[in-house]
Amino acid sequence: MEFLQVCPIHKSKQFILECCDLINSEWPRSKAARLQSLYMSSDKFPTSLVLILDEQQVVGHVKLSEIKLGGDELMIETMIIHREHRGKGWGKLLMEEAEEYAQRRGKNKIYLSTRGQEGFYSKLGYEICQPVMYFGFCDTTPKNDEQAEKPQQDVITNVCPNAPPPPPLPKKKYKLPKKYRKTAKTYMSKTLK
Repeated sequence: MEFLQVCPIHKSKQFILECCDLINSEWPRSKAARLQSLYMSSDKFPTSLVLILDEQQVVGHVKLSEIKLGGDELMIETMIIHREHRGKGWGKLLMEEAEEYAQRRGKNKIYLSTRGQEGFYSKLGYEICQPVMYFGFCDTTPKNDEQAEKPQQDVITNVCPNAPPPPPLPKKKYKLPKKYRKTAKTYMSKTLK
């Protein structure tokens, strides 16, 4: 019988290297950058939760970050289940644990972006929503229509008046080969109970 547990990576640091390799198997990035991100995990967010099989193997990971520092909404930055263990319901388990973790810390809404996994997330109660502009701890998402239409007053338009003009755009547009093109992200959200 398989024993699964979910725990914050900052409380199980022995799994950080294995978690790094799991995430990089899906989204390659420099190991140093990935490790730095994992070492930032804390109870106060961002938080990386890992799914551990039989107390010895990392088989899943989810990273939760606040959209606005101290706010009640989170963004799921990454969610992955090891390729060999997909289709066993472990992704659902990890997402449910992440939602419970968020609720225990006073969070009431979770956002995520996905390419091709909309069906999985909709079965968990996530609904398609407008894109969320998320840059770490910076909330740039308008809270209502009035704020969205309000022009920015503090934009600097003439930073360097003596600078030469930018070079002209290329006349022929380069088209990326189809195998390298990415599909558009779908943003989804769920209000926690």
